[in-house]
Amino acid sequence: SIASPTSSLPQHHLSTCVAAALSNRSIVLYDTNSGQVTQRIDGVHDGPISEIHFFPWEYYGLGNDTISGNDGPGANNNHTPLIISASQDGTIKVFDIRSNRTSQAAIPMRLNLAKEQALSVSLGYGGTLAAVGTNKARISFFDLRYASGHNPSGNLMGSYVDSHTEEVTQVRFQTIQQPGNHVKKTVLATASEDGLLTIHDPSQPSEEAALLSVLNVGIPLRSVGFFGPACEGAYALTGNETMSVWHWDSAQKVSDVGGYGLRGMLSDAVGNAGWKSAVASIGMNTDDAASAVEYLVGCTWSVIDEVSATSMQMPSVVSSPALHLLAGNSYGDGFVFRMDADQIKPIMHLKGGHKGCIRDFCWVNGNDNNGST
Repeated sequence: SIASPTSSLPQHHLSTCVAAALSNRSIVLYDTNSGQVTQRIDGVHDGPISEIHFFPWEYYGLGNDTISGNDGPGANNNHTPLIISASQDGTIKVFDIRSNRTSQAAIPMRLNLAKEQALSVSLGYGGTLAAVGTNKARISFFDLRYASGHNPSGNLMGSYVDSHTEEVTQVRFQTIQQPGNHVKKTVLATASEDGLLTIHDPSQPSEEAALLSVLNVGIPLRSVGFFGPACEGAYALTGNETMSVWHWDSAQKVSDVGGYGLRGMLSDAVGNAGWKSAVASIGMNTDDAASAVEYLVGCTWSVIDEVSATSMQMPSVVSSPALHLLAGNSYGDGFVFRMDADQIKPIMHLKGGHKGCIRDFCWVNGNDNNGST
């Protein structure tokens, strides 16, 4: 898992930091300009790390801002010094990267069932609530609200136990604008091996009252999220390397995006875009474009400028926000596609950064195309 504070920061507060969870159970912070390691947190968990996130820029929950000397909500919004991590050892931890004792979690939390593993974590309500998907088909909630002079308790507030029948592979909070007014609310998407994508309103007093929609994808889910100008859409990526898009409020499927033929469609799009040189550069036969894309990595609703297939130069006109898909192959190459309703358009070839499969990515909207894989 990788994370960047810039994905939740205003553009004028962009940072050059990116964090990666490694297989040796450590978290490493890199400077994206130099590629150098700036900080390492060793011994984070006793099991594999499932996911990490920086806290959103508006969160303030661990006392004085030791860098600026300011106190109070929003004092540290020039940076996000807090990272949350979830692990298969059943713990969720928050680390303050300003501390000299970084390896000691500022807020340790633990799931309460025997052999329960934290498979995914997401922060909602400005970072004051953590949702955790587990291998016991549960979604658990932890209290990260800040009280003046005290660290957040990290207490387990409760769990959703009836939404899924198999392990919950991903959870995602999203703040949405309600139609017809200026009121915002927070919803939570949860995905599972049972093939269901559920949408909840966590502000409701019970799991039954919170349930808004159930989307029956029918295939074990790996990655889900929201997209659209009002976040009215939901996308779902599966373990079978398929993708579907939905209008989540009505629980209606918009498209299955090519079904099981999606990877072939993406590979054809790479070839048709004039990127046979890209295929050749990774050791493939240029006539065998069908294998250029082998797997799907994830999606983002972002502004990503199109790169010319021939000159690889950035255009002068910035495109509008759209749903983008990152797909890759075993050679370490990534391809970014714009997923419009009427076409799939390859817009960028990411090469030279990896020699194996791409496992995760985060994209940052700023003055330039900027992503980490």
